[in-house]
Amino acid sequence: MKRIIPAFVLILLSGVWAALPCRGEVYSDRVAAVVNGSVILVSDIHRHKNPFIRNLVDLGLNIVPPGKWPTEKEILDELIVIRLLEQEADKSGIKIEEAEVDSTIESIIKRNKITHDQFVLHLAVNRLNYSDYRELMKRQFKLRKLMQREVAQKMPLSEADAQEYFKENRNRIDEQFKELQQSLAPSRSLEPTAQPEIPTHETIYTGGKIRLKQITLKIDPAERQKSKANVAAKAKRIFQEASTGADFGQLAKKYSEDNLAGSGGDLGIMDYKDLVPNLQNLVQRMKKGDVTPPLGAGQAVIIFHLADATGRQEKKIPIPQAVRKRYEQELEKRRKEIEAKRSANPERGGDDPDLRPGTDTDKSAPVKNMGILNTDEAKEYAKARHKVYFVLTNKTREARAKQWIEELKRNSIIEIKI
Repeated sequence: MKRIIPAFVLILLSGVWAALPCRGEVYSDRVAAVVNGSVILVSDIHRHKNPFIRNLVDLGLNIVPPGKWPTEKEILDELIVIRLLEQEADKSGIKIEEAEVDSTIESIIKRNKITHDQFVLHLAVNRLNYSDYRELMKRQFKLRKLMQREVAQKMPLSEADAQEYFKENRNRIDEQFKELQQSLAPSRSLEPTAQPEIPTHETIYTGGKIRLKQITLKIDPAERQKSKANVAAKAKRIFQEASTGADFGQLAKKYSEDNLAGSGGDLGIMDYKDLVPNLQNLVQRMKKGDVTPPLGAGQAVIIFHLADATGRQEKKIPIPQAVRKRYEQELEKRRKEIEAKRSANPERGGDDPDLRPGTDTDKSAPVKNMGILNTDEAKEYAKARHKVYFVLTNKTREARAKQWIEELKRNSIIEIKI
C-alpha cells in the first residue's frame, strides 16, 4: 500500500508527526513466537501495550482477565490467537473491500466533527499513524467477519433458552449485566501513559535522482466555483484509490488531463538540484511510494507520487520554535478533548469507533411465554429481556470462541521463543 501523506505533512508538520513515537518506537526485534511459520516479534508485543491499540483491536477474546492490565505473556497469547485467526481468515478467502474501510473512517471523522488532519493528529497523540490505523481497522473487519461466521452463526439462541437462563439466574441478571458492561469497557493502563514529545528536528531527503508521476485535473475558469468543487471531489476519490494500493500510472492514464496522461503521468528521472524550490520542498519530505493529497496549482489540482528516489542524503533539520509551539498547543487541545469524551462515556472508550457487543432484541417487542415462567416471572422477564439476551449471548459466544480457538491451536504448530 502506498503511504498516505496528510495535508499538514506538506507544511513541515509532517516531520513532527512522523517523529512521534508511533510505529517508529525501537525495541529488540527478537522472535517471540512462530505460528505456523509466521513470526511474532518482541516489538509486536511492546506495540500492543498501547492502550489505544488494545481498545481498537479488542475482539472480546477475554484472554486478559477483566480489570487488569496485561502482562507481556498475556499480550503474546493474544497475538498468537490473532495470528491464528488471520491465517484462518485467509484460508477461508474472507475479503474486505477498501471502500468499506474508507467509508468507516470517514464516518468516524464526521461523527466527531473534525477534519482529516485533526483525526491524524488524534492518532498521533495516541502514538499511532494513519496507515497503521487503517490496516488495523481492515484486520478487525476481517476477523470480526470470521468470528461472526464461526462463532455467532453457530450458536443460535432461542426465546426458550433466554427464559430458561432468566429462571435460573433471576436474582443475578442486573449484577451480571453490570459486570459484563464493565468487562467490555476499555482497559486502563496501571502505568502513566507515555505522552508524545515534540521533536526538535525533522528528517528530510536531499540530492540524488527523483522520479515523480502526477495526475492533473483542470479547473474551468469560466465556471470557477462550480468547477473547483467538482474537481476537488474527483481529486479526493482519485487520492483514495491511489493511497489504498491502486496503480498510480493507470490512474493517471484514466483521469489525468495533461499531456503526460498517456505515459502514466511520468515526469521522468530528474536531478533534485534541478527542481524548483517548491518541488524540492515537497519531495524532500517524501519517501519512495508516497502519494500527496490533492494540491492546488492555479487553474489545476495535482496529485504527486514519488515512484523512485536514489542517491539521496538524509538530513536532520531544526523545526522552527513557532511551528513546534503551535503543534504543542494543538496536541494539548486534542488530548483534553479525547480525555473529556472518555470521561463522559467510559464504556465506549470516548470517541473510539469500536462498538461493543450488544443485543439485537427489541425492548418493546411482545414476549411469548414458552411455558417456562410463571405470571410474575414473565412480567419481570419482559422488563429485563434485553439484559438477559445481552448476558446470555456474550456468555455463549465466549464459550464457543474458546472451544473453537482451542481447536485451532491443537491443529497448529506454535513455538514460543521467549
